[in-house]
Amino acid sequence: MYLVVLFAHSIVRWVVLGCAVWASLSAQSGMRAGRAWTRRARIPGVVLAAAVDVQLLLGISLWLFLSPHAITQGARSHYWTFAHPLLGLAVVALVHVGSVRVRRMLDDGTRWRTAARYYLAALVLVVISIPWPIAGMGRRLLPF
Repeated sequence: MYLVVLFAHSIVRWVVLGCAVWASLSAQSGMRAGRAWTRRARIPGVVLAAAVDVQLLLGISLWLFLSPHAITQGARSHYWTFAHPLLGLAVVALVHVGSVRVRRMLDDGTRWRTAARYYLAALVLVVISIPWPIAGMGRRLLPF
């Protein structure tokens, strides 16, 4: 079970990264072009929120129930036990708080700016939280 969930978590990270890039670029372009905020403008943020929610569920199941790294000691364990999960939770919080704040805004320009800020911050944290192979804590880029 551990390997199946780890494989899914490794694949979904690329979905989250792609959705974060899409939501950030969409918000930036909407802000620069001065477009009206429509229902269609919400789609990248909604898709990003869905992707980070799936990643969160997979990550929590690894962190709390399946991963051997969560119970061992050492530097590698510290990363997997504390840093990686906290960064993931921060990404989820930024995406959801950003979505709520955008919905509560009345002005289209303010909505685009708010979406751009939150989604860009989430993108930065996604990039930081991915265990890149060159960082010494990472896994292969593709789990195949």
